[in-house]
Amino acid sequence: MERDVRRRIRLRGPLGLMAAHGAPATSGAFAPLRHRDFRVFLAARILSASGTAIAPLALAFGGLAIGGASSLGWILAAGALPQVLLTLVGGVAGDRYPRHLVMAASNLLLGAGQSAAAVLLLTHTASVGRLAMLSALSGAASAFLSPAMSGTVPSLVPAEALRQANALHQGSINAVKIAGPAVGGALIAAIGPGWGLAYDAVTFYGAAALVLRLHLPATAAERTTAWRQLREGWTVFASHRWLWAMTIQGTLIVAAWLAGYVLLGPVYAQQHLHGPADWGLVISGFTIGLVTGAAACLLRSPNRPGLAEVASAATMALPMAAMATHAPLPLLIAATFTAGAALNISMISWRTLLPQRIPAHQLGRISAFSEVGQLTLVPLAYLAAGLAGTASLARALWAITAVLILAAVGPLLLPDVRALALADNLTPPSTADHGTAPEAAVAKTFERNS
Repeated sequence: MERDVRRRIRLRGPLGLMAAHGAPATSGAFAPLRHRDFRVFLAARILSASGTAIAPLALAFGGLAIGGASSLGWILAAGALPQVLLTLVGGVAGDRYPRHLVMAASNLLLGAGQSAAAVLLLTHTASVGRLAMLSALSGAASAFLSPAMSGTVPSLVPAEALRQANALHQGSINAVKIAGPAVGGALIAAIGPGWGLAYDAVTFYGAAALVLRLHLPATAAERTTAWRQLREGWTVFASHRWLWAMTIQGTLIVAAWLAGYVLLGPVYAQQHLHGPADWGLVISGFTIGLVTGAAACLLRSPNRPGLAEVASAATMALPMAAMATHAPLPLLIAATFTAGAALNISMISWRTLLPQRIPAHQLGRISAFSEVGQLTLVPLAYLAAGLAGTASLARALWAITAVLILAAVGPLLLPDVRALALADNLTPPSTADHGTAPEAAVAKTFERNS
């Protein structure tokens, strides 16, 4: 759940070139499937997604069974903290070393962590401290996996097929997860959470084997010191006002959403619904919304990514308000469906925008800076939500609702965000003009779409 949501909220990266692929691009919705490496990568993501659909439920209710909301808060915070500390290092690694090797190593570490957690739960030897340590291991591995994945999809297909590839990628892995949470919730309620984590471990091992088969084009980055690459990435990141403005928004949105949906959601289900079975239905509603949003983007996605992001952030307050008012289960599912659809539409638009504005060899670092900003408050949010949820669940949910609404509308104060538009010209920016915002290569099209 946490990993899944977080992966959708963060920014994505770089644009592959036509010369890196042997087949010409077409405009059909399924054109990216003509490329062998895209099919292999998609298979790895679908396999991993089938485990991700079940594992967060298993971890959430396993943690709640040990010690309640506060204990779950500590476990989740332990997983978030290494990502804050290591994501910048992971961003440099994703730009500096072969991405398929970084992804494979990260998947193997994630599989090892889930295997150990499954053994602890199945043998009834789990404790908050042990699960927190394993959560920290998984967080560290994710800090390297996420930036590496950010640069993968756009390097597997021609520029003209990028939007369809993003939609197919997101829609496919989400389609796998429609039934997963509902089925997984019922199984967890029947046989316990340990088996859910065991299956997730197997999918990580399988994904690692698949990504090793990828043949990714080398990036154009100059071989230099990691510290110099990090400074260069920060210079580019800081030069784009729209990028850091949306990152500041994401800092509040991600922390509030994860605290409410990942931590307090299972607490609410335990207290007011029928535990993991009902919460699995809520997650399935969110996933169906994600699939619906991706399907819509196969036809047409918004040309105004800034406005789409603001609208998406506002809809994320709906599930929190529904839980705070003890809305009927169907209404809660409808609220998560709406949030999921809006979220995926906005993020597919963002993934198409960034390669038009940022040089390809820098997007791993740019994604890392953005993700670090978005994750900064997450550990504290988990701890605070765990304590607040123990004291008054309704008040905690209303507070999160208010934060989401205020953070959603904030970026509209910046003209750069309101004016963001997708370019018709899909030529990626030159590595020589990355110091301006926006890049000269996109400026004329940007003005025309504004």
